[in-house]
Amino acid sequence: MVAAIAPVHLTGALAPDIQAELGFGDAVLGGLIACFFAVSAATTPFGGRLADRVGPSRALRAAALLSVSASLAVAVVVDSWPVLVAVLAVAAVANAVTQPGNNAFIAAGVPAHRRGLALGVKQAAIPTSTALAGLALPTLAAAWGWRAAFWAAAVLAALVALGLPDVGRPRQAADAVPTRWRVSAPVLWLALGSGFGAAAVASIGGFLVRSARDAGFSEAGAGALQVAGSVALIAARVGWGGLMDRRPLDRFAFAAGLLAVGSLGFPLLASGRPSLMVPGALVAFAAAWSWPGVVHLGAVEGHPGDPGAATGVVQAGMFWGAMTGPAVFGLVAEHGGFAWAWTTSWAWAAVAAVLVAAAGRRQAARTPATS
Repeated sequence: MVAAIAPVHLTGALAPDIQAELGFGDAVLGGLIACFFAVSAATTPFGGRLADRVGPSRALRAAALLSVSASLAVAVVVDSWPVLVAVLAVAAVANAVTQPGNNAFIAAGVPAHRRGLALGVKQAAIPTSTALAGLALPTLAAAWGWRAAFWAAAVLAALVALGLPDVGRPRQAADAVPTRWRVSAPVLWLALGSGFGAAAVASIGGFLVRSARDAGFSEAGAGALQVAGSVALIAARVGWGGLMDRRPLDRFAFAAGLLAVGSLGFPLLASGRPSLMVPGALVAFAAAWSWPGVVHLGAVEGHPGDPGAATGVVQAGMFWGAMTGPAVFGLVAEHGGFAWAWTTSWAWAAVAAVLVAAAGRRQAARTPATS
């Protein structure tokens, strides 16, 4: 997961240096991030079904090798932002297989009573990636230039390809999944809500450093803020996953609550005051961005025979949101300032909370009829 998402997070965290060398502004930066998630969104349903049919281990190894190629290309080949767009599109295909492929990997290899924790650990890969991207500012990039960070990402992806263990397919084999798989109504609502939720938070990884620098943070301070938020997010995602294993809580209602609480962090970021941006970033990271593992757990539990296909649809919604969010955020930030951009994120998080809660009600209504 870290290897697959690292190219886009490194692009966001190292944006000032990359922009200076390749010559593009914040609107293009938003478009770069949007392109990555657009390709991911378009190909993730295919990636999920591929993992169900060929087995998650084989699918994940192929994705890791593709990540190696993309990271090496950024480190060696990229000399303009259009080339960077093309390379990030390749990285996005690897990401599209990795996201639902890991869900199928967990469904096949982890006992049911530990899957909440496993999915929490899996979702902790995203903030781990943003934390490593933040650390790249004062370490690799400062010493050897921004391209060195992408060399490191390529090495990580190669280690994944070599060390990934084999697991079988889920108990209900993927061969039993119909050729024309039907998406359930709760999954559709969940994908829609997840899209709005992702739109709200995707800009954190790409623009928090830029926003903090604009508010007066030093380069090291902005990187430290992203690292601190990422650590809080890692703890939250793993903690919520463990809680789901211990308590029979409604997965979707809990995720909706996290979105509602987390949305309160965005007005603090919009203030532009460092003293308020620090708690705002921590709330946004730890609550508004900590729900995906809980959502995936609910989708996996509702679709034991085809977890890759089901979570692939949900993840596609997240990717569409992650594509739309940074693109709109970048345009708003460039023309109206970061205060209006963060306010837009607040609105998206509020809508997402309502839609995810609605998905939970439809899942609850559907369960008795299918039992």
